[in-house]
Amino acid sequence: MLYKGYTLDPFQERAVKAIEEDRSVIVAAPTGAGKTLIAEYAVERSLSRGRKVIYTAPIKALSNQKYRDFYAEYTDMIGIMTGDVVLNPDAPALIMTTEIFRNTIFEDISRLDEVDYVIFDEIHYINDIQRGTVWEESIIFAPQHIKFVCLSATMPNLDQFARWMRSVRHHPIEIINEENRPVPLEHKLYIRNAGIGDLEALRALRKYMRENGLDNAQYIDTGVLRGFGIEPYDGLVEYMRSNDRLPCLFFCFSRSRCEEYARWYSKRNFLDEHERKEMINLYERLCAQFNLTEEPGYERFKRMLSKGVAYHHAGILPTFKEVIERLFTSGLIKLLFTTETFAVGINMPARTVAFEGLEKYDGVEFRYLKTREYHQMAGRAGRRGIDPVGYVYAQVDPYFADPDEVERIVAGHVEPIESQFNLSYASILNLYDKYGENIYSVCDLSFGNFQALELVERLERELQRLNRKAEELERPACIHEEVNPMKVLRRYVELQEEIDSMRERLREARRRFGPRRIRRGEFGRMKIQIGKLERKRRALPCNKCPHRKRCLPLYRAVAELEAQRRLIRDRKREAERGLRERIARRLDVLWDLGYIDEEGLLPRGRFASQIYGYEMQVTQLFFGGHFERLNEDQINVLVMAILFESKKDEWFTKLKDKGIKRILSKAKSEVEFIRQCELKHNIADLTPQLDDSFSAAMLAWSQGCKFQDLRNYTSLAEGDIVRAFRNAIDLLRQMRRALREHPTLYSRINGCIDRIKRDVVDAERELRMDTEMEREALTGDLLTFNGF
Repeated sequence: MLYKGYTLDPFQERAVKAIEEDRSVIVAAPTGAGKTLIAEYAVERSLSRGRKVIYTAPIKALSNQKYRDFYAEYTDMIGIMTGDVVLNPDAPALIMTTEIFRNTIFEDISRLDEVDYVIFDEIHYINDIQRGTVWEESIIFAPQHIKFVCLSATMPNLDQFARWMRSVRHHPIEIINEENRPVPLEHKLYIRNAGIGDLEALRALRKYMRENGLDNAQYIDTGVLRGFGIEPYDGLVEYMRSNDRLPCLFFCFSRSRCEEYARWYSKRNFLDEHERKEMINLYERLCAQFNLTEEPGYERFKRMLSKGVAYHHAGILPTFKEVIERLFTSGLIKLLFTTETFAVGINMPARTVAFEGLEKYDGVEFRYLKTREYHQMAGRAGRRGIDPVGYVYAQVDPYFADPDEVERIVAGHVEPIESQFNLSYASILNLYDKYGENIYSVCDLSFGNFQALELVERLERELQRLNRKAEELERPACIHEEVNPMKVLRRYVELQEEIDSMRERLREARRRFGPRRIRRGEFGRMKIQIGKLERKRRALPCNKCPHRKRCLPLYRAVAELEAQRRLIRDRKREAERGLRERIARRLDVLWDLGYIDEEGLLPRGRFASQIYGYEMQVTQLFFGGHFERLNEDQINVLVMAILFESKKDEWFTKLKDKGIKRILSKAKSEVEFIRQCELKHNIADLTPQLDDSFSAAMLAWSQGCKFQDLRNYTSLAEGDIVRAFRNAIDLLRQMRRALREHPTLYSRINGCIDRIKRDVVDAERELRMDTEMEREALTGDLLTFNGF
């Protein structure tokens, strides 16, 4: 079958057929396999039938890319709605973040009456701890007439996910699991200071280094390295360059490392003279289009790009990221150092993917990558129709790397997706408004509950098996009268273990410090304690019993079985009660704070139900009269304090305005009142307290300062500053929607948005410029997002 000039693969044909038959479809396939074509077909078919269609994406960057792609084909039939961009919201085909779709379900479900299909791109995001619940809520509560196209990377428990979807959607769902990649991948390791090898080479070298007391492979003879199957090479980048492996996406796990690598390698030249001139010409023209020629980073990027090197991460200006992405698509960037966000959905493959390492800091701890994370990034290697093979290289240190972990990451099974269903206060309020006390039975529809029920069934079967085994197991019989053998044996074993533990501690102390270093009094106390325990043990009937050696193994077998049964019962109880208890606690908080009663939502609850994210803080402050007393600049500072989260390694200029400091102090008291109520009801994740770190910068921006001047207020990266301001706009828009019946404050909120939404912060202006460039394509060498 041909579609858009492409011969469809069998899995694509199956998906297209399911859509033609008005069925939902779940497609799990490796990155780069061609899932997007299925989504495009669903959009085209819905529009051709005069129906509406929604395309949801997990991140705004992907939403923007899809908007540009579809706009090039459908122009005014396409609209977009994200937190900071709203263009043509009444269009029949809408691109939006999944959060916006979920919010639409709760706010005005009638808007979805004519929607034929909803496409969930990257649906495996349902596994995301912070945001996964949004996908579940969307699938559960969307109108039943809507069909879904779910696109995912490899999903081991695809059948389980499909069973759940069938249970809540009540219509046929086609399951398509494609495992073949159109461009096969070759996975290798760059073993630091040694060369290119595989897992067995790493194991052999690591063993050799340990046996010879080496902590660095640098001075090992190349003959020895070759004997381990290692191709000696000094530097991964040099190897890739010499072996025609460029262009390369080089993943680093910190922004600073991206920039350090880019600065270092931009000392070398990866472009010939013709490519260099073409690169500079295109860069200058793109920057002129995006009004970037006066920005501080303009010359820095120009120097790097003239060598074929760049970096890309969330800390740079969004418009600079757009320029980098366009230049990478051209093939002129040979070496792009980037963070893992580049791997989410954005269609920009390379010949090679490289990893700085296989460990990352996840905000809590340094850990090895998950198999899913590795393959999400590795999947960017290999350009369909260009590269016969995609190459993947991971840097590892032979002294520190754990070969078993490396094997799990590179060659192990991808982790199954798990439910992260955890309703926010706003979602609970909307569901309570609709279902009342039946909210619990509604929430039983979650993927989490479905997984829990299947787990309970498995545990029940395991418990039955253990019970049968327990009945068959021989139990100790005692020759002593009126003795419970299990009870006495348990006490005997406990005492013996305690004695053994104390003796081992004493031996360890002697080994480490020598007998002279142990205080005589302390040594004596330990001996006395051991003696007391031994006397208790000797007093038990088991001590001199001739059958003790036969009884103890029987006791241990029964005790181990009982422990397994207790563990299974506990897991079963948690699986059955966990979600209901979490919802009940949040309902108790809402009741105590005056958001709900037995009849439904009270005014506070009605207001909070229209805000998704920070609904508790905003509602408490609004009903406390805080916003009505403030001017636009003060409201902007307060909103930023609600949503901002500072980090330890950042600096900020302190707020000097005493009036606003008093406002923030009073507001913190209101939020603390919420937190104390949550503590009372054992809420695990407390409502965040206000953070005024960024307040001085927000005040300056709201009062009209230039973007470049914000460097005097904070060390935050430019991209983070823009993101914070755009998040403020998103929250203000939600507040405005909830304030429709308060015209004065509604108007003031409009003024607040206007004060923030200017210059590089204006995401709508940026996307319009970008789309205009796509449409005009004034010259043949002006890059579009999809190529030349």
